[in-house]
Amino acid sequence: MAESTNVPRSFKLLDEHEESIKYGDPMISWGLADSEDMDMREWVGSIFGPPKTTFDSRIYSLNIRCSQNYPDEPPSISFNTRINLSCVDSKGKVLNEKVDCLRNWRREYTIKKALESIRSQMSHKENAKLQQPAEGTPPYSQ
Repeated sequence: MAESTNVPRSFKLLDEHEESIKYGDPMISWGLADSEDMDMREWVGSIFGPPKTTFDSRIYSLNIRCSQNYPDEPPSISFNTRINLSCVDSKGKVLNEKVDCLRNWRREYTIKKALESIRSQMSHKENAKLQQPAEGTPPYSQ
């Protein structure tokens, strides 16, 4: 039986940062908020709204925080851009218990997977037609 190896937090985050730079994704993006942040705690991200939903053609800005317990614990994610979404509270915080990947977080998951999971929520039946705040609405105060 093969023994499982836990990659140290800093190596995992460096890999995630490198992936965001080299490979990216046309529908989501993520990266360090401050390239000088040696702890790699503060990240920013964006999600491009899925087509044929009320989120279509909108770009949503997010803050992502990786605690010292990451990747054993999921990142904390908050929207800057105002959004009406069943997994986001009135202050813009993503509710982990309402996003499958965050609720059932596993060490091998990534920031990218978390953002993809949030984006997929936008296409769910209960969210796809929700009226959204008008464009230009002031962002959440963090």
